[in-house]
Amino acid sequence: MTRLPLADWRDFYVMIGTASGAIVGASFIVATLAAGLKDRARMGMRGFVTPTAMHLGSVLVGSAILTVPTLTAVALAILLGAGGLAGMVYSVVVATRIWGMKLDLDDRAFYVVLPILAYAAMAAAAVVERWAVTAALDTLAVALVTILIVGMRNAWDMATFMITRDP
Repeated sequence: MTRLPLADWRDFYVMIGTASGAIVGASFIVATLAAGLKDRARMGMRGFVTPTAMHLGSVLVGSAILTVPTLTAVALAILLGAGGLAGMVYSVVVATRIWGMKLDLDDRAFYVVLPILAYAAMAAAAVVERWAVTAALDTLAVALVTILIVGMRNAWDMATFMITRDP
């Protein structure tokens, strides 16, 4: 069993995991604000609020996995590969739900394109980890920070939409 050189990364993952956990809590407030939208609320929840919570939850879970002291290279590859693939599939499902909506280019980038690319990078890091551990850990860090930024931006976007919309 090969142990990974994750000790140097511990503070990094504790920090982004904590940030994602806090923003998940803020997303629940946005979901509460969306509750009064009736029919449009279902599309908003399925297309915007739930995916944002899922992305932030992915960062939280990924960070928790990466702080496990007994994590082996094989376990990391399996967990992150599965998480990356599941995230890609889920992001494609979300994309099919919202692609036909009138969204700005930045909304398309943050709700559709960036999550798919970040989860693909996570899956790629899981594959490459066996041959290039440092490159895999760097790629994984970029992927998780990208997902965190996507979640933060989208939570803010939804909150401002809910606050500024006409009743």
